[in-house]
Order: sequence, then structure tokens, then C-alpha cells
Amino acid sequence: MEQEDKRIEDLVNKLMTADSLEKAPLDFTDKVMARVEALSDSKSIVYKPLIPKYFWWTIVVGFVGLLSYFFFIQPTGESSLIEKFNLHELSLNPLEGLSFEPSNTLMYAIVLFAIMFSIQIPILKQYFNKRLEY
Repeated sequence: MEQEDKRIEDLVNKLMTADSLEKAPLDFTDKVMARVEALSDSKSIVYKPLIPKYFWWTIVVGFVGLLSYFFFIQPTGESSLIEKFNLHELSLNPLEGLSFEPSNTLMYAIVLFAIMFSIQIPILKQYFNKRLEY
């Protein structure tokens, strides 16, 4: 076994001495860096918001105008703003007539989901931390 390793090592040494090393041109690094800089400059992303500023200003001006109309304009005639829009009938409790009683199955499902979620988060965190180490 050792004789085979020695023969293989001798063969590799002969091949390495017979082969000459290739030399890179002197300006190789400069050329590569020039290409890298050209690529990085050409693909720069300029931030452009999804909703432009003039649209936001239009929304703000419209909202302020609507508020000022309702607060500062005096209602004409005998009807007030509350009577005009029937605001005295407005209920401030939207969940007043709602009754919700969860079943036992739903409660078991929620508890099981919470347990599985609390187990899964540390496992996923450990997995992604190991993946980032490489």
C-alpha cells in the first residue's frame, strides 16, 4: 500500500516539475477591476416611491378642505349638520349585537397552533443561523 502511494507521489512530482506555471499579464488586475466597476455603475437602482409626493399632498389638502368645510361652514336653514346626516342615530358600538362562543374544537386548534408555533420559531431560527455561518 505504501509503495503504491510512493509511486503516485513520484508521478505527481514528475508531472509538476514538467509543467510550467502560467503567468498572468501585469495589468490583469486593473482590467478585471475596471470591468467590475463598469458593471456596478451601470446597474444602480434609483429609489422612486410608489405613490408620488404630489398625490400625497393632494390627499392631505382634500382632507383638510373637507374637515374645514364641516367645521367652519355654518349650516343653512333650520337643520343642523347632525340632523342633516342622521348622526344622532349613529351607534358607537359596532359589536353590540354580535355574540361569539367558540367551540371546544376551535379552542383545541388554537392551543395546538400556539404550541407548534412556539416550537417552530426556535428551530427555524437555529436553521437559518447555521445556514448563515457558511
